[in-house]
Amino acid sequence: MTLRRSDLFGYALVLPAMLLVLGFIIYPVGEVIRLSFTNTSLLAGRSDFVGLQSYQRVLSDPLMGHVLSNTATWVFLGTALALLLGLGVGYFLSFNFWINRILRACILLPWILPAVVSVASWRWMYAAEGGILNDVLLRAGLIQKVIPWLGDPSLVMYALVVIAVWRHLPFASLVVSAAVQGIPTSYVEAATIDGANGWQKFRYIVLPELAYPLTVIGILALIWNMNDLITVWGSTQGGPADASQILSTYIYTMGFNSFRFGLSSALSVINFLLLLGASLVYLLVLRRTWGVGNR
Repeated sequence: MTLRRSDLFGYALVLPAMLLVLGFIIYPVGEVIRLSFTNTSLLAGRSDFVGLQSYQRVLSDPLMGHVLSNTATWVFLGTALALLLGLGVGYFLSFNFWINRILRACILLPWILPAVVSVASWRWMYAAEGGILNDVLLRAGLIQKVIPWLGDPSLVMYALVVIAVWRHLPFASLVVSAAVQGIPTSYVEAATIDGANGWQKFRYIVLPELAYPLTVIGILALIWNMNDLITVWGSTQGGPADASQILSTYIYTMGFNSFRFGLSSALSVINFLLLLGASLVYLLVLRRTWGVGNR
């Protein structure tokens, strides 16, 4: 089989993009996998092949169970709240109220703000001294003394989940709003003629039509939360006393605070496999449940 000049020209056009993918994606991933089978440490000045020993060490680490528990709380609670609130806010925005024109613009603010700016704003609002949240609650008489939202081990994860939900709410709300507006009006009119009330219309007409968008939103939010470092690291750096340490911050701490790149790479591979599993579930749900790609 001989290649024509036009074929060679086409390959030449694609070659720069292929080299970029190889250099910036495939090689770094391969290097992380290689390092995960070593005991590389800048402080100890060694880098020996140890097989699965790095994986055994991180999985047997007493802190690992706490990290995975925090990660599960962070991922699943954040995703569930973003879905529920996004459903309610998006459904309200789908109505043709005059105020919704303003709200649709305002609700984009958490989405378009840089993550660092969002985190810095929430850190100020959560501050024990001078924070607006404590000030409002004190003035309203709802609390008697300031609450260290980011300094209390029992509260810190829930305070961080609020930040994550705030950041993901615009995406969920706007997708739900667009999906509701795409429902044929004939469905709602027919239900109205049959005497259905507002809840029945939502339960039997709107909600089934939103099943596919909600599935997509939920899995995407889950993947984003699993891969989110900035929110937790920028707020607490995993503290206090590892109370908000999740998998992504633990990887960063192990690699760039302790310089134990072998262990950090092993954790990265574990996180990569979890993300890969979530991505595969996302693709399978779209393909098998909704028939995407089979048409």
